[in-house]
Amino acid sequence: MKRAAFLIALLATAGVAQACDGLEVRKAWVREAPPMARNLVAYMRLQNAGDQALSVTDIQPASGFEGSMLHGTELVDGVSRMRHVDQLDLAPGESAELAPGGLHLMLFEPQQPMREGDVVKLKIECAAGEAQLHDVAVRRSAP
Repeated sequence: MKRAAFLIALLATAGVAQACDGLEVRKAWVREAPPMARNLVAYMRLQNAGDQALSVTDIQPASGFEGSMLHGTELVDGVSRMRHVDQLDLAPGESAELAPGGLHLMLFEPQQPMREGDVVKLKIECAAGEAQLHDVAVRRSAP
């Protein structure tokens, strides 16, 4: 048991993360923003292709930003407002679409301007402590 915990800790410190069983990430992209923009936005489709429910508890940049937050957009009294989303629960076969005007990932305070063709490494964490790393391209429009 101690050996397994040691190996898991060693892999985590080496930057290698266990996959969230069944989670597939498709059409991921970060929208290019003006040079002095304080925030960027990431979009993607998260699909549970596994046979068990899973919960995405966090999506964050591996580096280059001050932080991130998963937001949903909702209409309240005729005004569009963002609300923080704690986690995404996906049943087997279910998907969540992060898209303009809806659910999205805010990336706060880029340390340098991000241009089309640049890559943001995102870490997607699941409830069991597992994670996936994904290289996501900066683009002017959706793929």
